[in-house]
Amino acid sequence: MLVDQTMYRNIQNLKSFFNGDSSPRKTINCIFWLCCLLALLFFYFKRSLELVLRRGRIRVQKHSQTIQHAWNVCFYTAATVFLGLYHKLLIRPEIASQSSKYFPQYNNAIFLTACDVAKFEIVTMVLAAFDIIGTLVRIRNHDFSEAISKVFFFALVLCCYVLRLENYSVLLNFYLGAYNAFQETLLLLSLHTNDRSDTTLRLYVILNFSSWSYLFLNILPFEFLIPTLYANNKELHLYLNIIFWLWYCSCIWNSPILKFLYHKIYHLHPYDCAGGESSVRCILLNDNQRFKHYRNLERAYLELKLFHDKSKLSGARHGESENASAKAFQTIKCVLALKRKLKRIRENRDHLSAD
Repeated sequence: MLVDQTMYRNIQNLKSFFNGDSSPRKTINCIFWLCCLLALLFFYFKRSLELVLRRGRIRVQKHSQTIQHAWNVCFYTAATVFLGLYHKLLIRPEIASQSSKYFPQYNNAIFLTACDVAKFEIVTMVLAAFDIIGTLVRIRNHDFSEAISKVFFFALVLCCYVLRLENYSVLLNFYLGAYNAFQETLLLLSLHTNDRSDTTLRLYVILNFSSWSYLFLNILPFEFLIPTLYANNKELHLYLNIIFWLWYCSCIWNSPILKFLYHKIYHLHPYDCAGGESSVRCILLNDNQRFKHYRNLERAYLELKLFHDKSKLSGARHGESENASAKAFQTIKCVLALKRKLKRIRENRDHLSAD
């Protein structure tokens, strides 16, 4: 009976959201102003960190990526700590109280609905605003596969909010926040690691592979995908299944394993990616627009220098050939002059002998 009531309430929430009863305009306004607030915070964060990077004599080409990785590390770390405390203090007591009953409301505690809708709404809006900003940044950098993945995750977060799946959303964002904070830290360290430190870079890649495999091949399938497939309310969780699978497939497409295979197949020239000939650096470094710009300038400079050296070498060879022909002409001229002089000497001697 309790399960039927919960299913009915969730269906009503879903219908009311799409019919406009729960004020989606208010939700959109909240997300917009949170995006503006995060953008303002990022602006001051960028200005402060740029001063530190300039004093530390960091190359200008690395400033943009360093600031972006540092910003992501700060946000994901704060989000992970907050969501961990949120789950421990607000959700876990509700799960314990439901588990102690003879007839629990849920067969799986992951589908626990929101015990405090207002707090859950604020958390969802903040996470959605950060996802929107991340999507815009990736579109600006022409990283469309990552942008599509961000769009799917944004839809997944909103779907959890509409269905009031508080425990589902908080746990999912907690795991992803911890993973993203760890991954962004590795990317930040690899960006400032010497190119000759192959052992260190390989260690970063191994940690990247291990963390990705643990999350996307162990935690997400068994704690989220499979329980969602076998949920009691098939009609209600159909949208959740579709969006989750779309986001999960996009994450597989952007996985470090496929990046490694893509580098081996398509990056045949050192200038084809940020890592050059190194597949390790190709996985760790983001090939953003500023890096592409400097890389194209460097490539154009090297091609111009090579053309100049070739023209200089061909000019030198042409000059040498001209000097050789001039010397040959002078030699022939001297030989002819010497022959005329010898001829006159013979003629004068013949005249003297005749006299």
